[in-house]
Amino acid sequence: MLALYAWVLLMVPYARGNTEKTIFLGPSPLQLDSKAYPSFDHLRLVSLDPDNFTVRTQLKAEFPSNGSRKGTPSWFVLRNLTEGQRYEVRVCWAATQPTAFNLEAYELETVFNVPELIIELSEYVSMPQPNMSSHVSIPSKILEPGVRESIRLLRIVTAADFYTTNHTLMRNVPPVSVDIILDPFILNILPQSLLSAAVYNTAIALFSWFVGKWISSCVRQIAAEPTKQKFQ
Repeated sequence: MLALYAWVLLMVPYARGNTEKTIFLGPSPLQLDSKAYPSFDHLRLVSLDPDNFTVRTQLKAEFPSNGSRKGTPSWFVLRNLTEGQRYEVRVCWAATQPTAFNLEAYELETVFNVPELIIELSEYVSMPQPNMSSHVSIPSKILEPGVRESIRLLRIVTAADFYTTNHTLMRNVPPVSVDIILDPFILNILPQSLLSAAVYNTAIALFSWFVGKWISSCVRQIAAEPTKQKFQ
């Protein structure tokens, strides 16, 4: 029981909000040639990679409509990936901001070959973006011709998921504060962020097994003592 209480106390800091995620594999490295991707040099999107794996920012949101059925799209770059490696991208936000998210991690060929996506991406980069407390820009050297790198473009669609009698909030949805996290899988089985929890739970299980075995042995010895005294 004490182990359960300890586990709950450790998990409380990580259970303060909601989470949405997408899982994907690292694509084959591509040569980032400006002829193949003519507008990629000018995107200047915020990037995440295994070394800079988290960004705290605010995402614009709106109610789904005929013009934007799912919400407001935001774009990021996932770079320095490993081909065939499984990854998870999570968006975490406070439960006090009811929001629906849709995440997709696209390969570059997909984005640049689908007119709807490339138009949406172009519109996004042309708009002023909110300040990010963990801003990680893309070094210009990775965009030089001849450089090969495993990259995906992350698209996050943010939609307000509430109703209120406050007409101002209904007309002007406030931006949503989020943490965006890139999490590689260990051996393509377990997210790296869960490794500490897995080790902790395993240690608690082993400790509980040994303690339970010792208590069971003590109980058996106590139960056997009256029988021994009876035959003496």
